[in-house]
Amino acid sequence: MSKLTTFFWACLLATCAGFAWNNTGLVKYDGLFLLDMEGKRGSVWGMHVGDSVQVRNWTFTAGLDYIHYNFFLFNEGESVEETWTLDSKGALSIGNVSISKDFEFFGLDVKVSSLPSVTVSSRFYLPDSLFFARASMGKGLLDLSGLHWKSEWDEDYVPEIDGTFRSIYLMKDFNAGIRLKEHLLQGGFAYGADTPSLDDRWGYVFSDSSHFWGTRANYLYQGQKNEFEALYAYLYADIRLFALTREDGSEVNEKRFAYFPLGIDFNLFKLSYRYKFDRGDALKANLLYATLEMNIPWENRRFYETLAPNKALKNSVLRTLSFSVFQRTFRIYGDIDGKLFYGGLGYEWNLPLSRWHMLLNTDVDYFYGSYEGKLNLRKEKAGMFYMTHQTDFWEKEGYLFGIVAGLELQVQTPSRKFFAGLRLNQIVPLGMKFESKMIEKEPVIIDVPPPEPPPVDPGVIPVVEEETADDMEPLSSLIFRNGFFLGIEVGFWI
Repeated sequence: MSKLTTFFWACLLATCAGFAWNNTGLVKYDGLFLLDMEGKRGSVWGMHVGDSVQVRNWTFTAGLDYIHYNFFLFNEGESVEETWTLDSKGALSIGNVSISKDFEFFGLDVKVSSLPSVTVSSRFYLPDSLFFARASMGKGLLDLSGLHWKSEWDEDYVPEIDGTFRSIYLMKDFNAGIRLKEHLLQGGFAYGADTPSLDDRWGYVFSDSSHFWGTRANYLYQGQKNEFEALYAYLYADIRLFALTREDGSEVNEKRFAYFPLGIDFNLFKLSYRYKFDRGDALKANLLYATLEMNIPWENRRFYETLAPNKALKNSVLRTLSFSVFQRTFRIYGDIDGKLFYGGLGYEWNLPLSRWHMLLNTDVDYFYGSYEGKLNLRKEKAGMFYMTHQTDFWEKEGYLFGIVAGLELQVQTPSRKFFAGLRLNQIVPLGMKFESKMIEKEPVIIDVPPPEPPPVDPGVIPVVEEETADDMEPLSSLIFRNGFFLGIEVGFWI
């Protein structure tokens, strides 16, 4: 984002604020420190600065977001040839401006972001919101750098990869609802698609060609003291991630060295209840249940291997030699199913502090998550006159349960025009177990000439050969370093 653009936003908001009916500002920091253990690390934190002004039936909003992410994963294979590290570290600065215009029964919203992206929405509503509907469409470019993969085997074909991810996304969303006194019924449908963006991208390029759709429905009752909400959501995603080696010359030389298809089915059920006491305090309860099904399909087409290190070679002479003399590829396929149960209680205190106002919110929730899966790793080696392949069969399962403790504090001025807030959340694991069993390997098969891989998973009677259990560090050491969230915000309403 250029300094000129920032100056333009500042002038626009300053000009509108003088004639505004309402002016709202917010400065916010959020930090999620999700994982910090040996061989695994993940964290995301960001800041948001925004301002919104309203002039008659026009609303102008501008904001700036800064997001920093850091992920690291160490995979220890059966040998040094199969041991590697993957990490991604970087930052995004995203500015956005939106303009809204309200008419008698119709509204129009336009939002422009520096990703770049553009979203246009239209709203229709009857008096008293008896019926309302909203449709929106957005398109943008997602560009990430800082993807790094390194093999622990110094003599590997490609010991190190530095790549970028670039994809164009399209989002469409429609929802409609009806309100009758204290009752609200609403439903919606969303569709999205990603297409690769490879122009002027050379070296190792990551992208995807995917689509997904989802639907949701919710019912809300809002009485004087009681509030109840029921929500159901479903998401289906067909994802196709891939990695290319692209070299610029007299003509573009492009090879796909990684391909990962993934199908996802996600269901979410949620119930929440809130009771408000006469003195302003409130008691809350919530219950959530979610299921996730992931399928990695068997792909037998040529050049669609999960990983083909030969094709990641950049030097044309070495690449030609490796294709004609020796090739090594990997194919992964299988299924993973998971479920999550989450529920608990919370209490809100509305505490007078002289003339000031203080809101205190505490939550204690219980969660239980588990998964089980069957994965197959097929290793293929091919020479000039032969091809061998061997498949390892794995069964993986695990569970994790514990509590999530939350504390939120907000202080408001006597006029309630200025506020400051602090939010803390901590996952406290009480028990966990992750287990991986390797089943008897399929015998090595030698074929001449090299055949196409079989279209189905070859049947093998499961015989446990090796069992490993990944019992992580003592649970007490995971607190504050894992599953910790911190949020700070300061804002005003004028």
